[in-house]
Amino acid sequence: MNLLLRNVHKSPSLIAFSDYRESEAHNDLQTSVSNSGELLEYETLELRVHPPNIDIDNEYDPSCTLITVDSANRPGTLVEVVQHFTELGLNVRRARISSDGGWFVDVFEVTDFDGSQVTSNRKLASIKQMLNIHLRGQEVPVFNADETDDQQRIVTTVFELAGEDQSGLLADVTHLLTTNGCDVRSAAVWTFKNRVAFVLSVTDKGQPVRDGIKLQRLKQLLRTMMDKHGNGVVNIKTVQGEVHHDRRLHVLMLREEEMQWEQGHSKPRYHMRWNSSLGEAAASPTDSAGSMHAEYMNLPDADSDQLSHFRSPKHSRPDVSITHSSMNGYWLVTIKCKDRTKLLFDTVCTLADMDYDVFHATIDSIKGAAMQEYYIRPRLGKPELDELKAAKLAAMMESSIQRRFPRGLKVHVHSVDRFGCLAALTDVLKQGGLAVTRAKVKTFAVNQSSGHTFYVMDATGAPPDKDKVEEACKQIGGHLVEVGEEARSASSGQHRFSFSFLNRQWHKGWNGDSSSPSSSHGSV
Repeated sequence: MNLLLRNVHKSPSLIAFSDYRESEAHNDLQTSVSNSGELLEYETLELRVHPPNIDIDNEYDPSCTLITVDSANRPGTLVEVVQHFTELGLNVRRARISSDGGWFVDVFEVTDFDGSQVTSNRKLASIKQMLNIHLRGQEVPVFNADETDDQQRIVTTVFELAGEDQSGLLADVTHLLTTNGCDVRSAAVWTFKNRVAFVLSVTDKGQPVRDGIKLQRLKQLLRTMMDKHGNGVVNIKTVQGEVHHDRRLHVLMLREEEMQWEQGHSKPRYHMRWNSSLGEAAASPTDSAGSMHAEYMNLPDADSDQLSHFRSPKHSRPDVSITHSSMNGYWLVTIKCKDRTKLLFDTVCTLADMDYDVFHATIDSIKGAAMQEYYIRPRLGKPELDELKAAKLAAMMESSIQRRFPRGLKVHVHSVDRFGCLAALTDVLKQGGLAVTRAKVKTFAVNQSSGHTFYVMDATGAPPDKDKVEEACKQIGGHLVEVGEEARSASSGQHRFSFSFLNRQWHKGWNGDSSSPSSSHGSV
């Protein structure tokens, strides 16, 4: 038997959970071979024989819900779980992650958005089935925490774009899509370090765009828009149901930032600090012989200049350090920063996308402070510490945490859902000399309305003039409302806007006038 199995290729650490999900979706019969006749590797069979087990306990602690997940281990499984929590609006306050011998057991203490236990039957059912890849159609639990069109499992065409950040780019992209008959159902935009990423879900008369010639033409035009040198990213795919905007944005932004980092870091730009008190005979990752603190140089960015003063008060520069144990072969990544929602999601996405496997981890949140420790190894290559790779990993981990904090004035726009609404809004902002640094757009199925959240700056990079923003909004029939009123139904057809300077940190010398300091940093 050993002779027969010797030549069977098994790669337990290379086949991702998402790939397994996709292969199973196309494998209608529960067989041991794929549709192409190839033998499915051992772990695939084990996942079928021993499907993931998810236990939910609301009696362990009245202040939280304890969720235990155990399953055959696949790269990306941890991301799948944490992403599911994030999209349900849940917060992970503590976690213990452990894997050994191709199996993992993860324990999470989670709370609902209001800090209470998770008691919603819909959310509990969704958690219970979050790793079940055999559900079909309407059996699939709703992941998102809001009442969007995802509930109806509509099929859309998703555009994933990334490239050089340019003022007015969002308006140009949405205008191009609208003039070609594409209705934007949902969208998300991130900007960071002079790079930008879009994820837009569109339909053509209620259906995904099926005209191949149109899609090819749009792809060519968008690639030119995203980067004048032709290095932009344009991916087009058909998706049924929910679109994982944040997950895809992490992938796109990581590619952009890796490219920038490699251009400016042909050699490590950090200082090595050896912790001599531990000695060479350290026996565990926490007592490793060498300690390397990632004091790398940041890429050029307006964030490090005078404009850094008006980011979100939740912003904090994380302390990222990487140590190594030659005995156990683990890299220990330690992150200390302010606690916030989606922090765990941001860090595990980066580790997964950079091909690092998490073997063990401890996640703690105490009184607003977060402490994360990951015991990892590179999925490919040797486990020995590579200084350049470690410096790059530390830089990308820091970026993944910091890019959650956009600069600018937060603007909410709610309106009746209508074709071309996003293109009209962004065009008015562009004509008003305003640049969008972050955007989130949703279409709500319940009351046929759409919600838009923008962070805007002056096109010069200076803080925006509140009157200028209000004037731009009035051009499309809106009016200023008190904070909180924007959550009401938009059944009247009139746009609602809310503006708040309360949640931003403004330098006392910046009044939003023409004399405010400017920056060369572009925004979409």
